[in-house]
Amino acid sequence: MSALSFLGLAMKAGKVELGEEYIAMAARAGKAKVILTASDAGRNAAVRAENASRAGRCPVAALPCTKAELGAALGKGEVSAAAITDISFASAFMEKLSAEREGFGSVKAELAEENRKAQERAKEARRHLRNLKRGKKKK
Repeated sequence: MSALSFLGLAMKAGKVELGEEYIAMAARAGKAKVILTASDAGRNAAVRAENASRAGRCPVAALPCTKAELGAALGKGEVSAAAITDISFASAFMEKLSAEREGFGSVKAELAEENRKAQERAKEARRHLRNLKRGKKKK
């Protein structure tokens, strides 16, 4: 499965935001994990994506595909920017993208570390709930 078709899967799962306003809102709310821009996106769209990434403290990745290719992968028309809002999807997407193309290693590593931490937190929360059900107390 290619990285763009994996992005389409994330879209079907409801883990992708499209449109500059929705991307900016997701970034400010801390929901955007990575912001993606098309290679032929306008300068203003790229600047807005950068501003949103600074506001939400998430990385920006300039994809090696056009707006039409990105839109086709997402089942829309032309799309200049998108944001993945799930850390597992974002990490897996960047893993696939870095396997296909060079130059995404730093973003991939950042998202992989964030995903590892999120998985640890989820595992600890499950352990805590299991302990509550069993009546175990903290020491």
